[in-house]
Amino acid sequence: MFSIQLKQRCWNQPEPPVKKGASACKPFEVEAINQKSFKFALSKTTEYIRNMQRVYYLEFRLFF
Repeated sequence: MFSIQLKQRCWNQPEPPVKKGASACKPFEVEAINQKSFKFALSKTTEYIRNMQRVYYLEFRLFF
């Protein structure tokens, strides 16, 4: 349903500290992107649950 991107990493080596000036996005842009991602994920999850409920209902009606 959802995909998570994982970056390649050597588990033996510690991760270098992230530079605060390296980000091209401003904080409010990141918050907007996070909010859009959250709304998208919520809508897809709701749609998935509704579809599963419909399938369960229709299969139940089919066999009983």
